[in-house]
Amino acid sequence: MKRYLIAIILIACAVYGNAQSKLNREQIFIGSGLNLGFFNGFIIGLNPEVGYSFNKVIDAGVSINFNYVSQNDPGSAAVFRQTIYGGGPFLRIWPMDRFFIGGQYEYNTIAFSEKNNGQLIDRVTRNSSSLLVGGGFGSRFIGQSQFFTSIMIDVMGEPNSPYIDGFRRQLPVFRTGFSFYLKQKKMPRRSSKDRRMS
Repeated sequence: MKRYLIAIILIACAVYGNAQSKLNREQIFIGSGLNLGFFNGFIIGLNPEVGYSFNKVIDAGVSINFNYVSQNDPGSAAVFRQTIYGGGPFLRIWPMDRFFIGGQYEYNTIAFSEKNNGQLIDRVTRNSSSLLVGGGFGSRFIGQSQFFTSIMIDVMGEPNSPYIDGFRRQLPVFRTGFSFYLKQKKMPRRSSKDRRMS
């Protein structure tokens, strides 16, 4: 797993390092997504990302995941906790203004524990691949900033996936994110006449 994380970090550094020579800095963005959810417990997480807007339609990049999940069993005193970390590449396609479809491949390590009445019952570390697919809405101004809210599901559905519950049901993944571009595009200055008219 460490090799995958190192590879992701190296890719992100390469994108940043080549910004001045090969890539347009007005098209490179850095930001983070936030995960929040409540379902007999809660989930909270961050998804730092670095990406590139290739044109008016396509964004791609890499993202790193840090998530914490705590879930209570309604039928007992059992409490399940997961710490999830990993990452992978993502793609967003904006076919129309304010709406996008996309996907993200993730390779995650999941540290799982179970307690009952405060006593540790089980502790195990697992790995899993996921392919999140879905869509959302937001605002995207290349050279300025991005904001989005999305919902995705894991179409791979591996048994250890953090997005599959104990009954093999898909758990929707809600994310809200904000990004800014490395070099802000200069907006045309308004004349004094325009300011008086506004």
